[in-house]
Parts: sequence; structure tokens; C-alpha cells
Amino acid sequence: MMVSSPRRAGARGQAMIEVAIAFPLLLIVAIALVQFAVFCHAQNVVAGAVQDGARVAAAEDRTLTDGVDHARALLRAALGPKAEEVRVQGTDGGDAVAIEARGELRAIIPWVADARLPLWARSVMSKERFRAGPNG
Repeated sequence: MMVSSPRRAGARGQAMIEVAIAFPLLLIVAIALVQFAVFCHAQNVVAGAVQDGARVAAAEDRTLTDGVDHARALLRAALGPKAEEVRVQGTDGGDAVAIEARGELRAIIPWVADARLPLWARSVMSKERFRAGPNG
């Protein structure tokens, strides 16, 4: 029968305490990194959707409604049900169109019940128009 010395038992106890302190901190950092990645993805999706929506709305044979609908469709495809929390609106300024999206992303952090991160993007694009040349 092997008897552990008091010195070895103290080392094991110290290791358990170190793990008990380090593990929650490591878990918090891991959750924060995942939350940051999800937020960056959602923000990039919103920015890309309004840019593409403005491109569609600025096309010569398209309308502002087409651009807003296209941006909403892209948001639904990329964000799923979370896309319903993003409002998309368009503005026609005559020579240019603007598509803007605003919304919130719910935090995945479990101990913060209703934390939300803001999502916002705006894109302005000049309308395409046929212009007759000097002979036309």
C-alpha cells in the first residue's frame, strides 16, 4: 500500500484550486471571443446586404422597392430568424439611392439576460442612367 506524503497531497490541492480559478476565466474569454465573432459576422452581413440592395436599386431598370426587398432577402438568407430584428429602409434622392439597415443582435452571454449589440449600415449609390452622347 502506497501512502502519499503530505507534500504531494498539498500539490494536488493547489492544482485543483488553480484549475477552479483558471477554468471560469478561460470560459469567459472563450464565450467573449465567440460573441465577438458572431457580432462581426452579423455586421458584415448587414453591410453587404445594404450595399447590394443599393446596387440593385440604382440599376436603370429597377426601383427602390426592388433594392430594399433584395437587401431583406439577403439578410434572411444569411441571418435566418435574426433578420426579422433588422429594419431595412430606402431613400430615393433623385440622382442617388440610399439603403439603410438598423437592428440589434442578442448577446449569447448566458448571464446577461437581455443584452443587445447594435447593427447598423448605410449605403448610397448613384443611379444608373443612359446619357446620350454628343451625337445623340
